[in-house]
Amino acid sequence: MGNILCKFVFFIFLIFLFLSLHIKSDVRCEPPASEKEQRSNTTNPASVTDNDQNISHGDKFSSIYIVLFFLIIGAVAGRFIAKKFNQPEVLGELIAGVIIGVVLYQFNSPLMTLIRHQDDVNKIVQSSSGENITWKEAVEKNIPKESLEQGGHGKELISIMESPEFSGNNMTVQAILLFSSFGVLILLFAVGLETNMEEMFNVGRPALLTAIVGVVVPSLLGYYTSMWLLPDHGTNFYLFVGATLCATSIGITARVFKDLNKLGIPEAKIVLGAAVIDDILGLIVLAVVAGIISSGSLELSTIVIILLKAILFLGIVLYVGPKFVRQLIKFGAVLDRKKISLLFPIALLMLLAWLSDMIGLASIVGAFAAGLIIKEEYFNDALKDKHKTVKSFIEPIEMIFAPVFFVIMGLQVDVMAFGNLNILGVALALTIVAILGKLVSGIFAKGMDKKIIGIGMVPRGEVGLIFAGIGKEIGILDGAMFSAIIIIVILTTFITPPALKWAFSNYDKKLIKN
Repeated sequence: MGNILCKFVFFIFLIFLFLSLHIKSDVRCEPPASEKEQRSNTTNPASVTDNDQNISHGDKFSSIYIVLFFLIIGAVAGRFIAKKFNQPEVLGELIAGVIIGVVLYQFNSPLMTLIRHQDDVNKIVQSSSGENITWKEAVEKNIPKESLEQGGHGKELISIMESPEFSGNNMTVQAILLFSSFGVLILLFAVGLETNMEEMFNVGRPALLTAIVGVVVPSLLGYYTSMWLLPDHGTNFYLFVGATLCATSIGITARVFKDLNKLGIPEAKIVLGAAVIDDILGLIVLAVVAGIISSGSLELSTIVIILLKAILFLGIVLYVGPKFVRQLIKFGAVLDRKKISLLFPIALLMLLAWLSDMIGLASIVGAFAAGLIIKEEYFNDALKDKHKTVKSFIEPIEMIFAPVFFVIMGLQVDVMAFGNLNILGVALALTIVAILGKLVSGIFAKGMDKKIIGIGMVPRGEVGLIFAGIGKEIGILDGAMFSAIIIIVILTTFITPPALKWAFSNYDKKLIKN
């Protein structure tokens, strides 16, 4: 096993050494210093035309292709290693991204810096286009002062953003992030597609109570723990940390239950039902918190408006949507019978993701809702073909784009932040409260094994990563805290399989005695 791991690390090192050298070889000869300084003072490098780019064979997207190639290869290698260690594949993809990020960062890759500090980049671009100031002034105005200190990223970011190559590098980064965003939309759509609302309602009250406790308790613990450990941060930050801890990964828990042949027991049904409700409640909490951060105010009216938007959006989509979807599928089958099972779900996903973003909710809420209202029976009725399912069409797309999202999340982890004992302490403290908050979620499950239910709700997995990614995107989480959240995701995901096996060993012993 150790030999395989060494080969994996060496393989990642070699391919990203090549990638780093490739990126550097694409950099064209710079103009004289005086000319470069004049251009950086007056010209926005983000708007440099294609005539200013040294583009191989006329394809300005070629650098994007090679980056995506290595991201996908890294994801495949990460999944392979994770399976060898009997760990969830998402964990392998995430750790592969961390390793890739370390290698690229050591080779001073401008893409790595731009990906990790997109919040600063976006502020500078918006400032330059929205204010009557030069590009250099916009850069200097929006770079955080603390980042210019020893060991900070400020000087490196200024150098990259004032260079003539910034336009091409930023285009590559934006394209990579677009693929990552599409990956998370497909992922949430697939979760919604696999969610059986009828089964969830059949589980009923125990699952609902488990989900509510599993959302409220970790959120409160996360809020007050982060407030205690990081008193210099604002209310919005504490709210978001609390919201991040309320997530539960249904995929990881379901996989463990399946491997242990325990999917049919009552505890497993409650956990899976609660995890689905948890996802819905978590997305609503995320929408509310993100809305509060965007509006900049923590007023009761703001909270009520955002909450009503989320509930009304999901309510209308879930109640009215299926009636229209069935008819639209029948109409679409007339236009394109062969590909309607792929094209219609993707089109609906994009429409609802756009709509949810337009009304002030996260686009992933719309993606999840799209998956909830798509039913196989609608396509079976229209196509009279039960052999090809929507899931069979969507899965290959998910297998390509979702791993890109997880690798990108790993790329953004700043391992240097863990040299800071304060950040490491915060990560470990939040991990402890994240676990405790979920362990008590089964408290109202009478006559059942509360340990199994509580442990089953612990892993954050892909949902926690999605929350962390959104937090970094909107600027509420800096690089250090983003890395701390990733540590929480990794640790809660690592401990769940062995903890559930231990809980089931006691469960089986009780069954034998009885």
